[in-house]
Amino acid sequence: MSLATNLNVEFQGMKFHPAQMKPARCLLTLFISTILVISVSGQDTSEDPAQSVLKEQTATETTADAAAEEPKEFTPPAITLGSASGESPEELAFKPSTFEGIIPGVSKSSEVTEKLGEPRAKIETNGSHVLVYAMEPYDRVGIVIKEDLTDSIHLHFKQPAELKQLITEMGLVENTAVTQTTTSDKAFLLVWPEQGVTFHFKRNKDVDQVSRVSFTTIQAEAYLERGTHRQWFDYAGALSDAKAVQALIPDDERAFILEAQIEQRMGNVKATNAALEKAIQLAPGDTDLLLMQAGLTSLINDTKTMLQRVRAIRNNTRLSPLIRSRAAYMMGELVANSDSPDYKQAMIHHSESIQRARELMETDDLETQFDAIRLVIEGHLAVAHDIARGSFAKDEKKSVVPKWINISWELTDHLLRHDYHDSTIGMEVCRRALEALALLDEGSDITDWIDRVDQISTELKQTEGASPEYLERIKWEWALALAHATESARKGKDIDRVQQLGMESYQLFNKFLKVETVSPQWDNAQTHAAIGALCYTLGSVEAIDKQNHEEACKWYDTAVEYLTTEGVEQFTRGEGWHGERMVSMGLSYWKEGNRPKGLNLTRRGIQWIEQAVEKQGFSNQNLKIPYGNLVIMYKALGQPQEAEKVSDAAEALTKQR
Repeated sequence: MSLATNLNVEFQGMKFHPAQMKPARCLLTLFISTILVISVSGQDTSEDPAQSVLKEQTATETTADAAAEEPKEFTPPAITLGSASGESPEELAFKPSTFEGIIPGVSKSSEVTEKLGEPRAKIETNGSHVLVYAMEPYDRVGIVIKEDLTDSIHLHFKQPAELKQLITEMGLVENTAVTQTTTSDKAFLLVWPEQGVTFHFKRNKDVDQVSRVSFTTIQAEAYLERGTHRQWFDYAGALSDAKAVQALIPDDERAFILEAQIEQRMGNVKATNAALEKAIQLAPGDTDLLLMQAGLTSLINDTKTMLQRVRAIRNNTRLSPLIRSRAAYMMGELVANSDSPDYKQAMIHHSESIQRARELMETDDLETQFDAIRLVIEGHLAVAHDIARGSFAKDEKKSVVPKWINISWELTDHLLRHDYHDSTIGMEVCRRALEALALLDEGSDITDWIDRVDQISTELKQTEGASPEYLERIKWEWALALAHATESARKGKDIDRVQQLGMESYQLFNKFLKVETVSPQWDNAQTHAAIGALCYTLGSVEAIDKQNHEEACKWYDTAVEYLTTEGVEQFTRGEGWHGERMVSMGLSYWKEGNRPKGLNLTRRGIQWIEQAVEKQGFSNQNLKIPYGNLVIMYKALGQPQEAEKVSDAAEALTKQR
């Protein structure tokens, strides 16, 4: 069950601030003025000046007798707006809005008649009845009773009220409401989930007009719809909505799916998995949930079992082509990220995913079409990575990888030009494309990709209503994209370009990593691998190009800090690459006079390379130089026996050539 897109719901505005979610109670008096009547013949009077909808109706004509009478004091019905509050999501308390002290979901029918008297009419319906009252300043007030409790309250206006004016005068905030469609092309509902308030309005050319206001019990569906749409730009707000649904309906798996999707965008892998586990408990047969969990490769302990489960989904002909395409993609990801990756097999699975999804790109259903295009984009990026990491010829990699990532961008550009709901897709594609180019042994032209990163990041920073967590995600994508670009540029000869890109990336990293509490978006193995590789690259410029090992070691200090954290090898070019960087940094520390650290890094690097040779098909000839360095170090430290052991291992490599 996917919450990715709901094409029948739209979010009313995007200027939302978390402070607006705080409890707010306001006692309002609602007067509906005499707005110029729209004639039966359909005459348009929308250009006439709008009168306040909260003013008492005044007569325009009076008789002599009426003029002599003393005006009677009019007491308008009392309305109190509801709220949602709590110290934590688990302690949320919901209070519906009230009308004349009548509370939906709480007040009994006897309480209604006690407060309002006997109704003018009583209408029986299936399982409920409506009490109809004649109350100024409304045309009528309808109170729906179900099982002896007030279910909802409906205020029908004598004349339509201007939407924005009514919102202001009732003390509501427009940008926290969610708009819902009806069976009519012109009639819509504007719902405030916290207050349980709904405006029934029609869209006219000049002004939107409200015909009725309803007060209901707090509806989980309204929170879910709003959260589904806010998840694309307001992570905190959407997460709050998901928690509200969980409090209202604890066994609704959709709320936990929404929570998982948001946590994943915020980089919180553990929280993502926890929410998915809960959703799977509630909906154990949901294949989408299993595939989403399969994507959390860093948390999978038994890759073989997970691969079997995903393969069963891919082979199930009763499932939709889109689900089977996603399953094929996940099979490729599991194979590529296993302890013994098979990049050729991964490429086969990813290519299958592309083929299955491509058949759906021309469907009339827009949601399916967009999902299929997104899968084709992800498939092309994955194949580019498979080729770059695999044992293919260097010339072939250099020629083919750019073609795959360029196709991914063409499709991404198509989605962005058609108002795709996930505006971050452009940054994500640029990051992954630059990562693929960084995996190549030779430099590539990254100019267009850097221009895209700069342009998109600038645009997304201006997103209306964006939460701090959303903006942090954009900067995370930006920092990693520039880090990969720095590594790719290092394969060329423009050292100034390397340092310029590298420093720009490093400053972004530093802003979020050097704080008292690092958010999950930055405190994870993927981020640590990226900044570790970045600092290694900047250090290598100092060590190799400038022969400044003292300055190089300053960069290497930071690189070692991050490259030695748990799980980073999964996000590097592999254990072999990881080990070679350790050996290289060890040499600089040794030359700078820090022999203990130099020896330690060299030995650790060799261990990584040996594991890569054993598990990942890394050439054992890549151990020749590290072994040679270690022999020299042991001899210099007066450890001839250790030096001899390593020398024998190096000699054995020579015989294996």
